[in-house]
Amino acid sequence: MSDRIENPDEDDPSTSADVFSAVVAFLVDLRENPFPHLSMPIPGRPGMHSAPLRRDLGLVEYAVDEGQDPSRVYVSRILRAD
Repeated sequence: MSDRIENPDEDDPSTSADVFSAVVAFLVDLRENPFPHLSMPIPGRPGMHSAPLRRDLGLVEYAVDEGQDPSRVYVSRILRAD
């Protein structure tokens, strides 16, 4: 049995390098500040926030656990703008 998790979008050629680069840049920014510029709380979902990716390539939804030092961030989903 393989330990690999199957992902139907894994080989999706429509995910460009620009989107991947923007996601990585966002994750780097989160390490420095869990509430980056333009981050907004998601109404009705306590602890959840959303923020745009660089170059308006999509939106990231994530949760912040401020009870830890440093704060832990969990990315919920990434929505591409295509």
